[in-house]
Amino acid sequence: MSEISVREAEGISKARAVVTEESIRSWFKDLNEFLDKNHCKEIMKNPQRVFNGDESGFMLCPKTGKVLAPRGWKNLYQIKMGNDKENLTVLVVFNASGRICPPLIVFLYIRPPKKIDKMPDDWVLAKSDTGWMKSEIFFEFVCNDFHNWLNKNGIKRPVILFIDGHKSHMTLALNQFCEDNGIILYALPPNTTHILQPADVSVFRPLKQE
Repeated sequence: MSEISVREAEGISKARAVVTEESIRSWFKDLNEFLDKNHCKEIMKNPQRVFNGDESGFMLCPKTGKVLAPRGWKNLYQIKMGNDKENLTVLVVFNASGRICPPLIVFLYIRPPKKIDKMPDDWVLAKSDTGWMKSEIFFEFVCNDFHNWLNKNGIKRPVILFIDGHKSHMTLALNQFCEDNGIILYALPPNTTHILQPADVSVFRPLKQE
């Protein structure tokens, strides 16, 4: 006998809601043909060379949760220690064997707040005027930090890096650098990252549900 439980549904856009199995299978078919055409199908047999990258924003002043208060009180407030629209962005990159590159943290500040100044030394810090990822920041991360990490850890080239197709990720300059340095940037199918993006499914979603 099946059991029914009360669960909290995850909100998704209409575009994500209409993603079909056929479209996903078509993407995998195209990927296989791409790798075959470029004579690099062996990459997928080595988990050290298969990478996934994803980013997510975190509000520095999240919304206040529910509190206990006397019945009938309507005006309840909580003082926040900053702008409720401020955020930071975290980018994580890891390979299929579970090795994690030092993450990139994008701040709204030139220097991070004192409350979080004890980050590990190898973490990468960047600044944007919004706290969100920008194309030049992602470019610098891949060309310097990710590229150097691959060299330091002796990862065989070429490697493949699966990312979403956001405009901050796919730029001509970055594509040229990656082509010259054995890094294949390959975009996941649109509107499917909530299903196919490992970093989203296994890292950011559980973290934000805490």
